[in-house]
Amino acid sequence: MLCQLLASVDAHLPFILVEVLKDDLGLSDTQIGLINGPAFSLVYATAAIPIARLSDRRNRIAIISGAIVIWSGFTAAAGAAHTFGSLAFTRIGVAVGESALAPAAHSVIASYLPASSRAKGIAIYSFGVAVGAFVAFAAGGYIGEHFGWRTAFLAVGGTGLFLVILMLTTVREPLREQRSSGTYVSQGSVSRLLKHPVIRNLLTGGALLGFSSGAIESWGPAYVMRTFGLSTTETGMTFGIVMGILAMVGMLAGGFIASWLSARHPRYALQMLAIVLVLATIAQVGSLVVDSYSQFLVLVAITVLLSSFYIGPTYATLQSMVDSGERSLVSAIALFCFNGMGIAAGTLVVGLLSDALSNYSVTHSLKWALLMISFVKLWSVLHYWLASRKITAFDEHSVLTHTCSEGVVTTAR
Repeated sequence: MLCQLLASVDAHLPFILVEVLKDDLGLSDTQIGLINGPAFSLVYATAAIPIARLSDRRNRIAIISGAIVIWSGFTAAAGAAHTFGSLAFTRIGVAVGESALAPAAHSVIASYLPASSRAKGIAIYSFGVAVGAFVAFAAGGYIGEHFGWRTAFLAVGGTGLFLVILMLTTVREPLREQRSSGTYVSQGSVSRLLKHPVIRNLLTGGALLGFSSGAIESWGPAYVMRTFGLSTTETGMTFGIVMGILAMVGMLAGGFIASWLSARHPRYALQMLAIVLVLATIAQVGSLVVDSYSQFLVLVAITVLLSSFYIGPTYATLQSMVDSGERSLVSAIALFCFNGMGIAAGTLVVGLLSDALSNYSVTHSLKWALLMISFVKLWSVLHYWLASRKITAFDEHSVLTHTCSEGVVTTAR
């Protein structure tokens, strides 16, 4: 969880520094969208897949420790950036380092915990995402305004060494359990994993959710400053606190509720998530049409709380659907879909739309861009519901039968 916390701080820090980075380096919204979108999220998601294959075969704790050194070094190096290209390069380096964490961590957690507790375990681990966002927005905003954005990057990057020592001295590599009789085996094939109806719908739903929610997260601070006239510190201490605290509550609540529902039937957790995301869409749209900052914060709080439910049930279901030797791989593919195809695209599209609307003299161009992508969240609801309907035939308690002539693994109750 502490590893995820540090990774989250490094990932979220540029979000609160958008306006000062634009002014100091002369960047456009499109360039900001590229840095916070493809330069980070797409690279992060793409690099995760080959590293995950290594995690499924080698010591996962050593891989995580090495990753911390890499991403911390590149975060510190961002403090020396003077151009768009140099800043983008450091974000690419951070992305490559952080891409090793989640697949290996999810696999370790799944090895330690039984299937019924994995949603809770992953939710506690993912708690670090919310805490990290809170620290990045609150502390990063304060340091950036009073000591400069370069100092903020240097301070965050320097903390990685302490965490590496803690990781290597306190966490042991768990044994990989024997293959379960009820898990899906793709034999390392990405295409076969995508043919599984539950996995396919979860990946699609998560990508669409990332497209909508990720754009709000990355562009939210800039929207607050432009719309309500707050400073960097004020934005970090209000918007950042709301985002961080409500995300923490949402991740834990989603994980614990999903574990309770999954004990009755795996599909109940995904159906709960579909209903919750409908409510999150309504709150997200509402937050962008109100004129009061207090009303905006309340609706954003509801949006973040409900949207954060997805992490525990989504990743726990994916981990429970596959063999123990493919858990890092399925998490890496999920990261590619959620971050590379979802968050990266949403962040970039908002930047492009904002610049395009601004060129046509549309006032509040960022607001209209964010409104447009908010409705994509409803599309994700459809896929989570479809996944819940398919899971009855493909759950962890199914019996495997192999069609040897085609090399396809199917399941029947």
